[in-house]
Amino acid sequence: MTWQQQQQQRLLDEVKDLPEEVFPNLLQIVHLFKASILQTQQDMIQLRDELADWDRLSDQALLDFERGL
Repeated sequence: MTWQQQQQQRLLDEVKDLPEEVFPNLLQIVHLFKASILQTQQDMIQLRDELADWDRLSDQALLDFERGL
């Protein structure tokens, strides 16, 4: 059994005894959690790209400044 399969089984074991009426709310919680994780990943990629742009701009500004000396 892979690590992912083990974690999935642990999750199923955790919720197997819950009453049926709580499952819509549980699914909503899982959906919101997943959306949050995906958004965070996208935000981190965007931040990394923006920081790389700032590095390039500051490097270019420093080179331009040194040429002007």
